[in-house]
Amino acid sequence: MGYVFSREDAERLERWFRSARGQKALEMEQGLFTKVWKPISSQRVLEVGCGTGVFLEWFRSQGHMVTGLDPSEACLEMAQGRLGHTVRLAQGFAESLPYEDNEFDTVALITTLEFVDEPYAALREAFRVARRNVLVGALNRFSMGGLHYGVRSFWKNSIYSHARFFSVFQLSRMCDRILYGAVPIEWRTCFSYPLPLLPYLDFVQRIPLSQHTPFGLFIAMRVDMRCRVRTVQNPVFEEIPAGAKVSAHSLGCWRASAGASENWCDPGI
Repeated sequence: MGYVFSREDAERLERWFRSARGQKALEMEQGLFTKVWKPISSQRVLEVGCGTGVFLEWFRSQGHMVTGLDPSEACLEMAQGRLGHTVRLAQGFAESLPYEDNEFDTVALITTLEFVDEPYAALREAFRVARRNVLVGALNRFSMGGLHYGVRSFWKNSIYSHARFFSVFQLSRMCDRILYGAVPIEWRTCFSYPLPLLPYLDFVQRIPLSQHTPFGLFIAMRVDMRCRVRTVQNPVFEEIPAGAKVSAHSLGCWRASAGASENWCDPGI
């Protein structure tokens, strides 16, 4: 289940996003996702761990059809107040999504994996219900900011006392394991410097070179869903393509080419 935000947590989060520094940070994070995502059409977007609806509101402003899920009742109430009743919101957990396979074009987990018990299971569920992309926004363990929050949690109780941070490399390895091989991934980071310096170093954070270092506090990552096999719609009449390597691990059912003595079909179908 992980850590579920209380009403006090939700209110503190809202105050942060309304502050001048929070607005600047949010603008930077959304700009980062704009660069790594680049959708060419309107998407059906599910945000897992939508919190108070800040990113849902942004997704909707971009013309996407949005749905939000969060385990916190307090966060969902605030999200409903922000978005009205035109957006579907549901209470649930990232490790067990109440949606069908490939139900959404894009699934986003933005500062969500940090607070779940099983981040691997949460990512696996996101890949299950996504058809095109999975967006991950995570706090970087290999950043100065990540080190600051980690050390600070030892003497000051906050939501980050319940969080685990990730690195770009760790997230990439998790995605490769879940999707059984290397998949197209694009990522950028921001906040390579402590947040109090953000007003003074804003121009540095916007330089593309600084966003391609794996040491920024916030990671924005896009994972593309790629079908690794071609589904055979009419397997009895489908010939094995020339040069195809058919093994017990292949999916689908192929008819042997002319001259072959028998057909081959995956027994797992």
